[in-house]
Amino acid sequence: MANSPVQIVLNSDAFIEALENNGGGGSKDFFAGNDTEFIEHRDNIQNQLSEIKSMQLVNSFAKVSYAKVTLKQTALAKSHRPTSQVFKRDVAPIIGAGDLGELFVELTPESIDKINTKVGQAEPETRYKEKNGKNEPNPSRLRSEVGAIEGISPYTASDKRNFSVKEAVKWLSNPQTGGSYMVELFEAPPARQDWDLLSKYKFDLFDSFFGGLTILGTGLFVSRITTGQGSSVVFGVKLEKTDSTPVIQLYSSSTAGKSGEKKSIDLNLERHNELLEYLGNHPLVKKVTLPPIITQSSTVKSQVKGENFTVLAPDHKGSYPKICVVDGGVSDVYGDWIEDRWGLISSMDKDENHGTFIAGLAIFGQQLNGKAICREIDGCKIIDLDILPRADRYSSYYSKPLEFFNELETAVQELKARTGVRIFNFSLNIEEHASTTGYSVPAQILDKIAEENDVVFVISAGNTHPRDIRKEWPVDHFDALKILASSRNDAIKKPAESCRNISVSALNPPHLEGVVPYALSSYSCRGPGLRVGLKPDFAHIGGSGTSHPTLGHGLLSLDPTSNIVDGCGTSYAAPNVAKTLASLDHSIEGIVSRETLIALGIHHAVLPESLNDKNLRNVSKHLVGFGMPDGSEDILNGNSSAITLVFANRAISGHKMSFKFSWPSSLVRDGKCFGHAKLTIVSTPRFDYRFGSEFVRINIDAALRQLQNNGNYKGRLNAIYTPEDGDGSLYEKDQIEHSFKWSPVKVYEKTFPRGVGPSTEWKLDVEYLSRDGVTIPAAGVPFTAILTISDPNSEKPVFNDMRQMLQSLGVQAVDIKTAARIIPRV
Repeated sequence: MANSPVQIVLNSDAFIEALENNGGGGSKDFFAGNDTEFIEHRDNIQNQLSEIKSMQLVNSFAKVSYAKVTLKQTALAKSHRPTSQVFKRDVAPIIGAGDLGELFVELTPESIDKINTKVGQAEPETRYKEKNGKNEPNPSRLRSEVGAIEGISPYTASDKRNFSVKEAVKWLSNPQTGGSYMVELFEAPPARQDWDLLSKYKFDLFDSFFGGLTILGTGLFVSRITTGQGSSVVFGVKLEKTDSTPVIQLYSSSTAGKSGEKKSIDLNLERHNELLEYLGNHPLVKKVTLPPIITQSSTVKSQVKGENFTVLAPDHKGSYPKICVVDGGVSDVYGDWIEDRWGLISSMDKDENHGTFIAGLAIFGQQLNGKAICREIDGCKIIDLDILPRADRYSSYYSKPLEFFNELETAVQELKARTGVRIFNFSLNIEEHASTTGYSVPAQILDKIAEENDVVFVISAGNTHPRDIRKEWPVDHFDALKILASSRNDAIKKPAESCRNISVSALNPPHLEGVVPYALSSYSCRGPGLRVGLKPDFAHIGGSGTSHPTLGHGLLSLDPTSNIVDGCGTSYAAPNVAKTLASLDHSIEGIVSRETLIALGIHHAVLPESLNDKNLRNVSKHLVGFGMPDGSEDILNGNSSAITLVFANRAISGHKMSFKFSWPSSLVRDGKCFGHAKLTIVSTPRFDYRFGSEFVRINIDAALRQLQNNGNYKGRLNAIYTPEDGDGSLYEKDQIEHSFKWSPVKVYEKTFPRGVGPSTEWKLDVEYLSRDGVTIPAAGVPFTAILTISDPNSEKPVFNDMRQMLQSLGVQAVDIKTAARIIPRV
């Protein structure tokens, strides 16, 4: 309805106030009452450290090394980290992390001696103090930190790679790999001219590493792959068939792949074995992985429906949303709908079928498929980022590891400057060796490109191999769980784990006999992704994996000759989400922030009926994320029985946003508040990929709280997907799994059918928590919080009630579509 659009609060700065953060409480005694066990534990820690020192003293490379510190599961919270007494920054700094509760620490023989002495000073007996009439453990911080440690172990060759030499040579023989190992280091080497500033230990560490590589002989080529604050330190290491002396580039080069002489990869097993042995033994090396292969998300072969589609030209007086299709090229049958092209791939090296199908869904999707499948009105300008050549021609364009992404970064920057496009459909996935795990380097690069260029990639979640396709989704939920439990090899494909961007799984069409409408498609990959947040983020119609005798896969688009064809794949679910985000961007005047675009889509996503059941709660989130987004018109216009408020601001050090308001009067009865509330927050916190599953370094959170009789405010919303019988606040790992802790995207909601009291006074708080040793940037952390209060029965005048209340409080709120005329951040 036109009188109830989404409202953006213009003066959200007026609600910034000092943050009262009392931390995580006092020190915890993990061995309270078990002093004999603590003494054994303390002695064991000292023995483990002494063993690491013995290994350092005989190491031929350098005396500095890295160790894994494993924490007890009950010690994962920031307040328990052993960093103020044991692993102090100036003695043995924490330089990264692996899995949850696994820290990497830098050690020297001298620092081990200091730590061992310190650990031995932890008091052996449990100390108590009286509190509320009871004796409670009151340990020193030192005893608490020693008790928090499960164990300390050296980081060895077995931690660094999970593939054999034969597997490596076979994988690298594929020209699409570029032939390079991807070698991650614990620490980035400084510029060579600054090595005189290093300590002797660090000088030996770097000098022995690069010096040892050169000894491996001719044809060795080493180049830096990743750079920038917080990025993993990754080098490509390649063996080539050449007599050239070894080449080592400490910094990445964006030299185009088509320039220079192409050299064959040396596939000699003995040379590869020598290289991998060296990398496994050197203490600077953290991980050795095999390079990824970039492919179009696999789809079924499209079937021609026998009709030629008439492509009408755009109305040159009209204005359309824009999507950039990152693919192998888009056919010129779309004429003037194609606004710009990158033009990298020769016409002889293109396969335009995939990109053309995707573009057709964005331009003519509703005409071809109806509004139930394609919710946005037809018409979309396409920017053709033709960057992926045919597989047999890949090495003619890209010869260095991940050079594809260097080209992508340049293209995104230039195409955005030329056209203003901000939504990039990325229906490409990464084929990786089975040994590869964790947050991929391609995902890290997409994160960087998105943040630096203020764009959003919409990434397909990936399709299973044909042999791993699941049975069709059944009507019975128990049968569905059995199918999921027995399915294999259907985890989301990289780089869909990218946390700065959006990933999309596929749903069945609603009109095919024999398949459950809007259920997860049988080929669609699924989460979970990492331990942080939800992946995939969205789901949309991607066609049925089971072909109907007459309707095929139930999703239509065009081939490069403008014939109507049908198909299926998560590749084809992604453009529907991309079109909604692009339409939101187009409908809002001025520049809308990435956080707001993503938050609007997620806030107005709905779970498909086939998956919206409490018995599926624990699995639905890994299948469809936050659900299927509404169309942009429905998102922006709302209805009179609800109000949606948007707060776009920055979290700054020592402060929080606290917006106090009264509940809509039409939803208040007998002093109790009724209705439904939903709260979404999307932020762009600092990432540091060296810290593994803890790479999100600042947690931005939001809460909707109601004033109580004692003067305190009580939180009233639960994170979606919170188990009904679970306690999501017990341990850190539970908060991460169920309450979105450390996730850049969070959604909370609750319905109050019986009303909640005792007052009508509420507040929306946006707060932050940083990791141990991390400070919030001076510029703050951008966020967008969206709050909707509604009447589930769609009867009460909530919008008008809230508007009047906001005006009485002096809150300036206007239609989000025109807000950019007044404020710079939307």
